[in-house]
Amino acid sequence: MSTHRSGPGKTAPKLVQDFLAFDPLRTGQNGTVLADHTPPVGEGQQLAKPIGSCQHEYTTKHKQSVLPPLDLRPDGTTKFRLAAVCKKCRIHADVYLDYKGATDPCPNSSYPLHHFQRLTSADEVGQSRIKYGWQCSAPQCQAMLEVSYRQARIYDQEKDLLINTEYLKRRYEAVVQQDPSREGIRQAAPMEALSRLRKYTRDALDPRHDRRSFPANNKRFMEAFGPYGHDCRALLERLGFKYADDEWALPNPDTIDDRFAADGTSHREFLEDVEIELLAWMYKLSADTGAANTAAAEGWPSAIRDLERTLSAQGYQRHASLRRPGTANEQNAYFASLGSLPDFADNLIEFAYDRQSMCDPERLPYYFECLQVISESRQTEQLQMKVATLESQDLVSRRDLHAAYRYLNIPQSEASKLDDQRVLELFQAQQPDLGPSGAEEARQALYRIGTARQSQILINASRQSVETYDDALSWLGNGADKNTPDDNLIAIVAAKVAESKANEEIAQKAIATIARERKSNMLNNWLTTGRTDGYTMDVNEALRYLNIEQNISDIEPTVLPILFDSARKDRPGDTVEKAISAIQQFLANQNSAGPRAPEAWPVGLTSHGNTCYLNSLLQYYFSIKPLREMVMNYNQYKLDTSKYTEKQERVGQRKISMVEIKGGQRFAEDLVHLFQRMIKEPSSAVKPEEDLVCRAFLEPKDYALLASDVTSATVTENAVDQKLTDAETGEDASAASVSADRHLSNASSATLQGEEQDVTMTNNGKPPTPPDSPKENAMEKQPSDGRPPLPPRAQLRRFSTSTKEEALKLAKYNATQQQDVTEVHDGIMFRLRSGMMPRGVDEFGEQEDPLRDMYAIGMTERHIEKGVEGKPIPQTDSSITVNVPTEPTDIYSALDEVFDLQPYGNRADVEAYKSIRHLPPVLQISMPRIGFDRSRGGTFKSEEMITLEDELYMDRYCDTSHVDIAERRRRCWGWRKQLRSLKKEQKALTETGVDQLDGPTAVSQSAQYLQNVSETNSLMQEAGLEGIDIDDQLPGVLGTEAHEQSKRLVSLQTEIESLQAMLETQFQDLKQLKYRLAAVFIHRGSHGHGHYWVYIHDFANNVWRNYNDERVEEVSNLADVLEAKTWQQGTPTYAVYVRDEEKERLVQPLCREPERVAMAEASSQQWEDQQQQQQGEDVQMKDSSWNQQAQSHASQQTVAPKMTQEGGQESWDEQRQVAQANW
Repeated sequence: MSTHRSGPGKTAPKLVQDFLAFDPLRTGQNGTVLADHTPPVGEGQQLAKPIGSCQHEYTTKHKQSVLPPLDLRPDGTTKFRLAAVCKKCRIHADVYLDYKGATDPCPNSSYPLHHFQRLTSADEVGQSRIKYGWQCSAPQCQAMLEVSYRQARIYDQEKDLLINTEYLKRRYEAVVQQDPSREGIRQAAPMEALSRLRKYTRDALDPRHDRRSFPANNKRFMEAFGPYGHDCRALLERLGFKYADDEWALPNPDTIDDRFAADGTSHREFLEDVEIELLAWMYKLSADTGAANTAAAEGWPSAIRDLERTLSAQGYQRHASLRRPGTANEQNAYFASLGSLPDFADNLIEFAYDRQSMCDPERLPYYFECLQVISESRQTEQLQMKVATLESQDLVSRRDLHAAYRYLNIPQSEASKLDDQRVLELFQAQQPDLGPSGAEEARQALYRIGTARQSQILINASRQSVETYDDALSWLGNGADKNTPDDNLIAIVAAKVAESKANEEIAQKAIATIARERKSNMLNNWLTTGRTDGYTMDVNEALRYLNIEQNISDIEPTVLPILFDSARKDRPGDTVEKAISAIQQFLANQNSAGPRAPEAWPVGLTSHGNTCYLNSLLQYYFSIKPLREMVMNYNQYKLDTSKYTEKQERVGQRKISMVEIKGGQRFAEDLVHLFQRMIKEPSSAVKPEEDLVCRAFLEPKDYALLASDVTSATVTENAVDQKLTDAETGEDASAASVSADRHLSNASSATLQGEEQDVTMTNNGKPPTPPDSPKENAMEKQPSDGRPPLPPRAQLRRFSTSTKEEALKLAKYNATQQQDVTEVHDGIMFRLRSGMMPRGVDEFGEQEDPLRDMYAIGMTERHIEKGVEGKPIPQTDSSITVNVPTEPTDIYSALDEVFDLQPYGNRADVEAYKSIRHLPPVLQISMPRIGFDRSRGGTFKSEEMITLEDELYMDRYCDTSHVDIAERRRRCWGWRKQLRSLKKEQKALTETGVDQLDGPTAVSQSAQYLQNVSETNSLMQEAGLEGIDIDDQLPGVLGTEAHEQSKRLVSLQTEIESLQAMLETQFQDLKQLKYRLAAVFIHRGSHGHGHYWVYIHDFANNVWRNYNDERVEEVSNLADVLEAKTWQQGTPTYAVYVRDEEKERLVQPLCREPERVAMAEASSQQWEDQQQQQQGEDVQMKDSSWNQQAQSHASQQTVAPKMTQEGGQESWDEQRQVAQANW
């Protein structure tokens, strides 16, 4: 199978259209519509049919074709051939499609259409035949397509010889002269001449025709072809007729056994073509002269349907508004560039874009522009979401890039000639003349240019980021180099800031980068205080630097992580870290007087960067006792992979592979280890292992990449079972774990993606930890009271080969990006269930297991069509997902929207509603916050309040909770429909787009304004000026309208309150199915970033706790949980309720058996303290990319210089390469 295809392609329907439009007898100067691809809009003349091209009317030559049978699914041995001829120009076309070697031919679930790329190596050009080649770009299809053309077989002079009436008259006269006495002789009509030759040809092609010759003096034969056929002898002999002994013999063409091997050169194919060309001439003659066509009954059926079936282009999905072909418009060129048609449905437009982008990456920006234009034209949510997603991935379209160059006054003709430095200079030259908004637009333009050029220098400049030492010196300019003294650098910075205030932020970053490289106290002090002498930032100055106006005592502790995150994103650098460190140190000193007893309080979880969402989920799993015990005793529930080689039961409605089964079991092992540490940890927080965090996003087939004993680059299915061994020698794992835990940073929002930095410790920081003795062993560090030691931390894994880094990099990148709690939760549950032993299957084939039983919600959906209610359709889900709120609401109203009667899909005549048939012990309610704004063409986060109930009664949503529950629900449906209508009218009357100005007031003030204008007119007229022409009655009419609107608003409010009261009391007596609120996940931030934490109710101790990474605190204000409405309180995104009668059994977040730290380690810490006291200056250490959270700015705690896990100044040994991973 050839692999020489390249460049853009065309979908099968587009190729069909171009095939029908292409006239090989008239080709344009800039290419052909069939074989060539249209140039980008604005970069050349669009391909079009040349003037005078034939409007083809193809019909199928069935004898020469091998068409696909109905409903045939092709495989690697399938071939098709379509032979066609045009009625008008009599050009012959062959379409040959070969699926040789295809393993999953198109169309299929991933490739709904063929996408053909040109294969020029298959092209042929001959005197009477041309051929073009294509190949499907789908990797599992790669079908070969050839389209060839042959000229007409009958020449124009031969046709004239047959139908010219003057020639036919002469033949008649010659026959009469030869035999005047012969009766029945008449002059042949042109139609008869064509018909008689066609009959002779058809007889010759029919092997069943026994009479293979006829007399040369046949009366009708001579009328058409002259005495004895001599007038047309050359034509007849070219067709294969033979004259001998006053007889003409019919041609005897050989039969063709393999039509795929036929190439048009055989005698039979020649005669078949002649026969159908004669039919085409008969149609033309009839149309031109009005003569009766004796073959009209045979028809000329179109070949389009056969062509579409041959290329699997029939019945494709069409855009709703374009199901009927429309006229050409300016967007057609963009559709053509994607190899698509204007009537393609949105999903096919996405498919065409994806294929073009994959096959022709050089033009990716242009294809993205095509997608943008089509999306803007259609205004459909699917395409707008696709565009928004691509933009969020930093893809820049051609038009956006051109606009960016224009904004920087760079002509497009010169853009490619300018290097990055020149572009940066032009950008900087504009800055002094721009206001804040203009400067931001300029940065956006520079960012797009940098992204398109893949220039980190331009990207950094647009982000006001200076990442390297050389970049910082280059930005300072003015001769600054590595030998320039610190005070001179400060002077240069002062001059640049004086030139433009916009330079201040990037100037600080540049100095911070230089200070870090030089380890300069002077530059660090200047960054902190603006002075060059020694100075330590206090908490008040830190608050001012972070733009926090409140006093430290007035700030809610849960707000600080998000403020720190925001500060790090907006102004990354050492000064921000110093300010954060000063605040954290102040709070740590305040809280050091009264720590909680470890056995009486849960532990927190230290973040790996932006993993607050995962920490919240892990705390939730730990707090649900049945789930915790299921994990801790997972061996009792897991599938025995030595006994079973597969699992027939489905998980998540799909078949599970053995790799996923073993991967789920391996993931459970990490959870077991974490839960053990959360139980026994003596300190206030533990840090989840990197493997656990990474495994949540790593495909199970890649789990073995984290194993220390993998020596082969090949990852087999059994790799997830490979034993994890300790990569260290001569060091006790348990002791190292405890020691390392004491030095983990408490910063919850530090990212793991930062660059390596040297961090200068201040004098109030703790001393470094000395290296553990290599001679110590585990026995020397066991507690003296006989209790077992703490479970060891899972050892860091080394990656087997560098070829695996992409999978690991992606998983780690995903782990440190903000994720949706619901999606991650579903993924973890899927992993755990994949590894479990099934107890059976439900009616959908879904695996039944204890974990599913805890959450599974049984529902039914009923459709009502034309007033008739259908049968209940069973459904099962692990949670109830409510709609994205568009106004303040409560949990009952949100659930009502899910279970109310509502339109079903896009069908206006069908409605549907849901009910609950089974409730689980743990009821999960997902409250998504991300919606799509059509007006802005992008996603947004809804900040609307959802009031939660501590006690939730689910009777109203269950089928059998009460005898008249169905009737009550129907009444509520009608009331809520009225309520929505009234609120819509109320909103239309009150909202004017102007703050504190409702509709009646706006109309009333308009009336007053017009009244004032009328009074002003009289004054203007007295002054001899022309007034403003206004209807005298208009102010009075508007005043009356304002009064009527005010009365209507009062009436609306009364009706709304009445309906709301009826709705609130409708189910007050139904309180058998009682649930209690157990956990609430909170998110603060935007749809692109932010911070998660979780509230969990400890029913046994009657306390709500706030789990915010490593901080676990009691909730003093229950309104933070139930009525979160301010930005500081965040927005609830996931709520968990439990059965009231089982709440204390189900929710037990306090499960602690803390172990005491071994005496040997305590002595080691004392030694560290003594060593630190002997040092006369700050300790400097290098922060590795493995764990930026160990920065001294975050907690003022130190890391042992020789501790490889936390990244001392010494480099990592070759066996422990994890530190080199770019987290």
